[in-house]
Amino acid sequence: MSEVNVNTMDRATLEQTANDLGVKFAHNASDDTLRNKLREALGEPPAPELNTAPSTTESTKEKRFEIIIQTDGKDKQPVPVGVNGKMWAIQRGKNVIVPESVVEVLKNANRYEYDPKDMSRTEVLAYPFQIVREVE
Repeated sequence: MSEVNVNTMDRATLEQTANDLGVKFAHNASDDTLRNKLREALGEPPAPELNTAPSTTESTKEKRFEIIIQTDGKDKQPVPVGVNGKMWAIQRGKNVIVPESVVEVLKNANRYEYDPKDMSRTEVLAYPFQIVREVE
């Protein structure tokens, strides 16, 4: 099967692919909205948001890191991370570049595991990940 690239599809192909995948959409939806729905259905991360406004705080630009989230035998879905209303769907087992704020959310996303013998509680990362490097 050939790889699907929704970025290069014309409107007719987008609509046909959506119908083939069973993706519901309004017929007056923009091409970008339809592309995002297809990416979601295919388990791909959403397209990066394009910010056309010039940044007034270039000196306070957030650090970026390349990370990899550990794969999970039970859960194959991308890990959703939200920071101040902006969402990322991070695929497990793939190196991705994210802002420092996403790394902080992942560091603070914890869950509890209980020992069945004495019910002692251990706090562990909900989404174990590794920082590969800082990106410049």
